[in-house]
Formats: sequence, C-alpha cells, structure tokens
Amino acid sequence: MQSLVANAFAFSKCSCYKRVCSSIATRRHHSLLSVANSPSPWTGLILLSSTRGVCPRPVTTALPLYIGLLRVKGRMTSTTKDDGSGGSSKRNGNDTIARALTKSKCPNPGQSLQTPAGLLFQNDSIADLARQRESYELEQLLPKDPDNFTEVVKPPTSEFFIPQVKLHDADGSTRKRVLVLCTGGTLTMAPNPEKDGALSPVPGALTDYLKSMVELTNDKMPDVVVHEYSPLLDSSDMGPPDWALLANDIKANYLHFDGFVVLMGTDTMAFTATALSFMLENLSKPVVFTGSQIPIAQPHSDARRNLVMALIFASRDVPINEVTIFFHDRLIRACRSSKVNTGALKAFDSPNIPPLATVGITINENHHLFLPPARGVLRVHDKMDTRLLALRLVPGFDDQILRHMIKAGAESGSLRALVLQLYGTGNAPSVKKDLVTCLEEATELGILVIAATQCHRGSVMMGHYATGKALERAGVVSSNDMTLEATSCKVAYLMGRGDLTLQEISNLMCVSMRGEVTHNDALPPPPFSSAYQRAMRKGRHYY
Repeated sequence: MQSLVANAFAFSKCSCYKRVCSSIATRRHHSLLSVANSPSPWTGLILLSSTRGVCPRPVTTALPLYIGLLRVKGRMTSTTKDDGSGGSSKRNGNDTIARALTKSKCPNPGQSLQTPAGLLFQNDSIADLARQRESYELEQLLPKDPDNFTEVVKPPTSEFFIPQVKLHDADGSTRKRVLVLCTGGTLTMAPNPEKDGALSPVPGALTDYLKSMVELTNDKMPDVVVHEYSPLLDSSDMGPPDWALLANDIKANYLHFDGFVVLMGTDTMAFTATALSFMLENLSKPVVFTGSQIPIAQPHSDARRNLVMALIFASRDVPINEVTIFFHDRLIRACRSSKVNTGALKAFDSPNIPPLATVGITINENHHLFLPPARGVLRVHDKMDTRLLALRLVPGFDDQILRHMIKAGAESGSLRALVLQLYGTGNAPSVKKDLVTCLEEATELGILVIAATQCHRGSVMMGHYATGKALERAGVVSSNDMTLEATSCKVAYLMGRGDLTLQEISNLMCVSMRGEVTHNDALPPPPFSSAYQRAMRKGRHYY
C-alpha cells in the first residue's frame, strides 16, 4: 500500500498531471466531473472542497476508490440493457378484442432530444487494488460487466445480503457525494447575448453559478457533481423518452453517489417525478427534484434556496429512499404532487397527504410517512405505454364525441386507457344512459376506464351514490385519491411492463406501489355512515 501511495504521489508531481489539471479547469459544461469527448485519453475529476474551492482532488486523498485521474477513452453512454422486467405472459381474458389489445406491443415513444449522461464516475482502480491486496471478498463485490456499474454480484457465502461497493471506504473523504442532473427549465435561464439579452436557457450558466456558491464549501454539504444535458429543454418538451433517459443515467451512476438531484422546469415536474417513482423499483437512495419560479440570474430568485435544500435532503445520513420534490419550504412525495400555482413560490402541493418534511428554523419531518427501505436491487422499467387519454367532463357534453373516440381508438389500437375526471366523488349524469352504455362498451373493447375526481382534495367513492354504482357495474375503475399525474403515470407504467393482463392492471390501480394512493380502509367514511363505520376507520393511516 505504501508503494501504491508513493507511485500516486510521484505521478501527481509530474508535468503530465499538471497539464491535465490545467486543461480540465477550462471546461464548463461538466463543471465538477468532465466526461465529454476529448482528444486526450484522460478525463479529470474536479470536486468542490471546503478548503480549496474548485480544484482537482489530491491523488493521495482519493485512495483506495480512485487514483486522482481516471482513464476514460471515448464517450461514455448510459447502459440501456433490458432489466428483465418486460416480456409477456399468458392472457386469460374472455374477450377476443381485449386479449388482442393486451398482447399488443407498446409503441416506440420516440427518442429524447438530449444526449445521455452515461457513467459519470468510473472506479478503474478498484480492480487493480483488489488484485494487489489479493482480496477475494473485494473482488466479489466488483461488477463483472465493465460497462454496467449498477449490477452487483452476490457473494457465494450469503443468499440474502446484496453488497454494494462502498463510496467512502478509506478514500480520505467524510462527505457525501451527490449527482446533479440538469435538464433545463427556468432555473437555468440567464440573459442570453445571442437573443438581445432575453431570458433563455444558457448552457454553463448553472455551472458558473455553482462555483460561486459559498454554501457548497461548508463541511456539512456534500461533494457535488454536475451534468448539464445538451440541449437544455423546456419541461413542456419532455416526455417518456426523457424520463427513460433520466432513469437510465441514475442507474448507470447508482453505486457511485449517495443521492441524486434533478433540476428541470416546473410545468411538467410533477409528471416527470411521478413517472420516475414508478420506473425506479427498489430505490434505496434519495432522488430529489427541484427547480425555481424565478431564473437563477435574478437577485431575488428562489433557485438558491431550493437547490441548497435539495442537496441537503439528497445527502442525509438517514436517507429518504424515494423520489421527492422539494420546493419553497416543503419536501413532498413525487407521486402525490401537483403544480397548483403559477405565480407563487409555493408552486407545488401534496393534496391528500402532508409533506414529508417542512423547512423553517428547523426541519420538521413526518417520519411515519417515509417509505420502508427497499428489499432488492435497483431495477429500471423504462418502457411506458402512453396510449391513454384524460378527459375532464363538463355539464352538457356530447356523448357521441366520446363514443366515436372510443370506437376509433379501439379499432386502431391507439387507445388502451381512458381517464375520466368526474364530478365530486366520481359522479356522472345519471339521466344520461348513453354515457354508461358507452363506457360499458369501452371496457368490452379492452379499454381500461378509470374514474378520477375533478377536486383538488378528496377521493373517488364509487359505491356510495347511485351514479357511482352504475359506473362500477359498467366496469369503471376507481382511482381513489390519486392525482391525475399519478393516475396517468401509473397506468402507463403498468401497461408498459408487458406482463400484466387488463384485469390485473385494473386490480393494481388501488394498490399502493410507491405510496401514491391511500388504502380503501383509510379513506374518509361515506356520508350518513354509522357510528360503527366511523369507529372502524378512525385512526387508520396508509401512506
């Protein structure tokens, strides 16, 4: 070990090391870790340090996980191997059309406009160190596939323990490591000289801003690695291909970071964060989404506070192992979130459960709401079947439009699920017999019809009113108290798996998979309920 440190220290004194460091300092778009294409076969690591500011990390403090400079040839791309979650299963449906639609393959949603980040931290020295130490145990912990650093091999001595390569095993660092993935949005906007000073996403603006943040030099703050995607996108331009890109990049860097922060625009942040909560199965590290209502270049911007608090929650000693959104003063579960205000700093809300944490003078946490730790290895489901449509009913609507749309969608195979935002607790006009007949025909054609509420708070209660009973008999499925974002993303996730029948998807809609829905027994009692019914539900909470 002494000879290894001596060799590393000697290398740090050579001219090659100094030339590489000076070339790294000029890079912008990957401020803290550069992985861009370069004519040089070496790529350097730059981390924020509480005593040195922005500088290359000393070689001797990087042992044994990495030796200062990491040799990376060519451009890294994210691993997009099949995780085994797809496939098909035998369908037992009775209806021929429903069975055919269930077996139909999920169409290709397209390709993201952004380039995958790929692996941003590669420990090439681990294998060499293991051979020098002749350590059989450490060798068993190493990934067998050099291109995939998220699949971990179980040691033969244990059937239940799933090991991971430690991030801070005698590497001289006591600080957590957080990866920041920036997709664009208001936070990245600055006066653009190319557009006469108008506000627009400026590549590198976030990187330059982070270098001036004194908060990041605090010993309690984590080491931060930033990756800015190219091109930077408005959140309204992001869809399932971009969700899959984020999920695969988190997977590629999963073992090398303690937490992840995703920066994006606020318009579709609730949809993106909710989708990732379903796509990342067995998540055992925090993934925090945040953004801002005011561009980071403005002096009164809320971006600084949101970013600092997102980094704090992503690097907790006791992590919140789920996808969350931090905005203004609250941390909320992603699959329970909705954007509720376009002109206030408190833009997001969690309608039907309290926030996971609120920030004031102190951080007040609702520990009873935290999800339990994951019981398996991370799995990424990057196939989302978005052949669904959400409709908001208004008084006096024409039933024939809905009928023609359902018939055309069933014949072309372009419609597999229909989300109806109904009145109140899931009520529809009872005098319109054609509507109930139309929805019954849709279920017979293999289209999953889901009833949601138009109210911001509350739940669908299908069996408490006569109109709801009629819809229930027609095969309409309740979404309980899920948000529209959670309902649509959950349906797309379940249909995209490819191993579930239509009846199985229907049964899973009211089952909490990521904490997105409240259990039926914990919903408020119906109107005019008896004292026994109220007593049975009192004090029950399922989050």
